[in-house]
Amino acid sequence: MLTALRSRSLDWSSAPLHPLLVAAYPVLFLFAENAEQQVTLAPLWLPLMVCLAGGVGATLVLSLALRDWQRGGLLASLLLTLFFSFGHVWNLVEGALGQRWLLGAIWLAVALVGGLVIWRGGRWVAATGRFLNVAALLLVAFNLVRVANYASVAAAAGETVAPPDDVQLTAPDQPPDIYYIILDRYANVETLRDQYDFDNEPFMRELEERGFAVARNAWANYFKTALSLYSSLSMKHIDPEELGVTDPPHDFKSIFAALRDHLAVPVALKSIGYDYIHLGSWWEPTATNIDADISLRFEESSEFSGALFSTTLLSLFSPPAETGGDDDGETITRRDQARGMTLFAFDRLEESAGRGGPTFVFAHILLPHPPYIFNADGSVLAADVAKGRNDRVNYVEHVRFANARVLEAIDALLRGSGSDPIIILQADEGPWPRAFSRQQGKYQWLDAPPEDIQRKFGILNAIHLPDGIDPADFGFTDGTSPVNEFRIVFNAIFDADMPLLPDVTYLSPDYARMYDFVPYPHD
Repeated sequence: MLTALRSRSLDWSSAPLHPLLVAAYPVLFLFAENAEQQVTLAPLWLPLMVCLAGGVGATLVLSLALRDWQRGGLLASLLLTLFFSFGHVWNLVEGALGQRWLLGAIWLAVALVGGLVIWRGGRWVAATGRFLNVAALLLVAFNLVRVANYASVAAAAGETVAPPDDVQLTAPDQPPDIYYIILDRYANVETLRDQYDFDNEPFMRELEERGFAVARNAWANYFKTALSLYSSLSMKHIDPEELGVTDPPHDFKSIFAALRDHLAVPVALKSIGYDYIHLGSWWEPTATNIDADISLRFEESSEFSGALFSTTLLSLFSPPAETGGDDDGETITRRDQARGMTLFAFDRLEESAGRGGPTFVFAHILLPHPPYIFNADGSVLAADVAKGRNDRVNYVEHVRFANARVLEAIDALLRGSGSDPIIILQADEGPWPRAFSRQQGKYQWLDAPPEDIQRKFGILNAIHLPDGIDPADFGFTDGTSPVNEFRIVFNAIFDADMPLLPDVTYLSPDYARMYDFVPYPHD
């Protein structure tokens, strides 16, 4: 069939290699640009293979259609460029155009005009092919170097380490399973009552009936997930100098790297024989951890794949999820993917019970975090319905669904674990204030009204210890913050004798000064 192509000999200097390079470039570029949020190279391979296959397929089909390798390659590169650039261009012109279909119409016109010019051909075709081969090769090579540099740094971080000197655990005869469940952006009782007109006390009482102690006045130590979880799993307040943070402007690179690296809690538990199951989210910094023995992740939940999808022409037919005023750029764009990921997380959490041997399970579940995809009964919340009603209603529906599903999971863990387990149910942060959604990185937390700070920092925090052990005997109070949670657990169960730290909430002035922590007094 290939004999249908023009019989004249192919000049290999202008052979259509550029469509493959054009197909690979967006994947490598996006990965390199977001390398600080990646855990391993694993999210890269499938999108890269799919895009390369698309480049090969487009080149073959169009070359056969035009009976010319060079013109078919040029047309393939044009269409691939339009396909992969759509989302990037839309981000630049959204304010001017307003509707995605208008950009889609422009892209169609460019494809038709460009296709006509390429079909007619001319002496310029070979020279253009040679130029594209060189230019695309340089772009791909540059990004391959960036990816390789990331890979070498990531590979160097895998050595086994001992627990910190101040964390010495003595394992009991029957070490209990430990479940650390993070419900992202779950507000505390006061916030839900005063700002969402929702009484969450029935859920608190359900937890207490199951043996939980509840810190109804708990506040997060920090305003962002990475900061909060790093502090919790390190059992200490954050020292910017220890992270290697220099003068502003700050970024998230250091804290993302630290969160993926060895952390005191899992390291200490593994040193006394615990297996570590990491149930991560689509968000790469918590997708896995260097010390995890088993990493469980919804197969379609790669943050990288979702980000790549949003930059392509496919986003014209499946635009990002409507997230309302709570969108801060950290919301998964595909509603079906978000729903599948959440249900997967709860199912795998329940299945981890009773697996044999002491087990530490970390589960980061993006609920009641947007996008709003659940009604209170767990049924699908249609996108148009979510968009048409108040965000407070959507958030409360998510809280109500989370409550029911969490109780179901807790009951499964209590039944299935070989011994009475330790369960920590906690939020990393509260929902974003509406003003932050408008300003995001420029939002000034030091000037924020008290209701915004209450909304951001008031969090869910509850703990279940085995065999009737009262957390209050080891310092758990109504205002215990995440930094002390594992200190209490280690003292109560593993004779660690660790002093409790001040339950301090720190404000970061803004993103550019996120490590310039300022203590915030609250009752």
